[in-house]
Amino acid sequence: MRKIIILVSVLLLGVVSMSYLYFSKLGTENDAKDLALQSATNNAAILFSFQNDKAFYEIIEGQGLLQQSIGKEKTNLLKQLKESFVNKKLINNFIQDQEIYISLLPDTNQTLNFLITVQIKPDQDLVNFQNKLQSIVKPVLKEKNIYILKVNDSLNVFMGIQHQVLTVSTSLKLIKNATIRLNENPFTAYIKESRLLNKNILAQLHINFNQAPLLLKNIISGNINGEMALFKTQNSFATLNYNFSKEKILFNGNTEIKSADNYLKLFEHIPVQSTNIQNILPDRTANYTIYAYDHYQSWQQKLISWQTLKKLTDKRNSLINKVKADYRTDLNAIFPTYLKNQFVTFQLNTGEKLAAISLINGEKVKQLLFDVSEDYSDEIKHFKPADILFTYLGEPFKNFTKPYYLIIDNQLIIANNASTLQSFLNSYKNNKLLIQEPAYLDALNQLPNTSNISFYINLKNSKDIFRSQLLLTYYKHLQADSGLKEFDSFHYQMSADQNKFITNMLLNKYIKQNTSDSSSTIN
Repeated sequence: MRKIIILVSVLLLGVVSMSYLYFSKLGTENDAKDLALQSATNNAAILFSFQNDKAFYEIIEGQGLLQQSIGKEKTNLLKQLKESFVNKKLINNFIQDQEIYISLLPDTNQTLNFLITVQIKPDQDLVNFQNKLQSIVKPVLKEKNIYILKVNDSLNVFMGIQHQVLTVSTSLKLIKNATIRLNENPFTAYIKESRLLNKNILAQLHINFNQAPLLLKNIISGNINGEMALFKTQNSFATLNYNFSKEKILFNGNTEIKSADNYLKLFEHIPVQSTNIQNILPDRTANYTIYAYDHYQSWQQKLISWQTLKKLTDKRNSLINKVKADYRTDLNAIFPTYLKNQFVTFQLNTGEKLAAISLINGEKVKQLLFDVSEDYSDEIKHFKPADILFTYLGEPFKNFTKPYYLIIDNQLIIANNASTLQSFLNSYKNNKLLIQEPAYLDALNQLPNTSNISFYINLKNSKDIFRSQLLLTYYKHLQADSGLKEFDSFHYQMSADQNKFITNMLLNKYIKQNTSDSSSTIN
């Protein structure tokens, strides 16, 4: 019996030892395999990845819309880089079928630039690769393992080589930074966790919202404020799969919110909702964000937890008690009872900002808000206490401290100026609504009709807003025929799915249908 126990113990130790050696080796191989990803993700807000094979290039060349969205200049640059590297047999032999990453990064002088990253195939020798390169590249003086390649008479590109990773860019700065980008970061870890081993996926777009401020600083004039302020603290990532189409640019996948105190976390684990609040928006709407939950009273518990994390509990309780004492109005008897399941913040083409909240019984709410309101006109009222809506709906209402409001058709509409509400009212009563616009309806038809969060930009109505916010170079791209001028709608739609959001991102180009009647004659 003792011999049997000893034998089993030895065998068990042998299995454990072999397993350890196997998985240790596997872990080392996976770490080596991910060096290119680690290099590509540091400081990158946007990362596009695809497999370096002939089929991909043949398919993508037929997608004129994708090329149009990034602009003629950047498209030509990518084509030239492809001709210089992918089409050059000497180089392509070392990277065939490898994953290629294209990072969009801030460069010098308020510009954005590409960094292309790829890992040399594991069965290829790095020294052999460097030796073969000597015939077509020259070393950059005083720089280790960085080379320069003449693409044509007007274009030189830099190439960096480190740890089997090849980086390519027209910017020496990005190449030099890439040589120290080999420590794994949260973006790398996220992509590795969410990566789908599906060979049918043509390409993927990875978004690191944490790096958005660095990117935006090179795009916008002035500070990151207003609607863009949310990017300062937006600790979240997205991985979206590219869906080939000649009619639209569509990505779908997942968005994951990392910070527990992120407001969008309140919409996780909530059933998706069908919304109709967008039907009241004026045809001059430049952008909107719709939020939807199932039942207010259950969602309010999430809001209260968020307020606790943000240290807003005392402020909330103080406001509710003060309003009850000063105005004899119990806010807890109004909003938890009569708020429906959706609200929206939106901006007009003039830059004016409004919000709308769906109510269960608008007439009853009018009566209950009587003591906390003062009249501006027969239809437009003004809140006396501050931060009522912020207390019951949270962050989107932070800048509507003591707004003007009106209630119409079970919708509470607010704005910081009475004239803005009057403008809204005129559009609403005259049926000048966004839902009447064919381009908007066309974009909606490309997406599911249920979600929890929907972010929308009307590119044409946003023209003046973009002009005031964007640097001239990027504004020109938006207005160029060879750029984004012909696109009309951008949607980022999020639907709760446990601890992440199923996401659809659409850049749509509406093509008017020829509705003229055709007649034929029978002889």
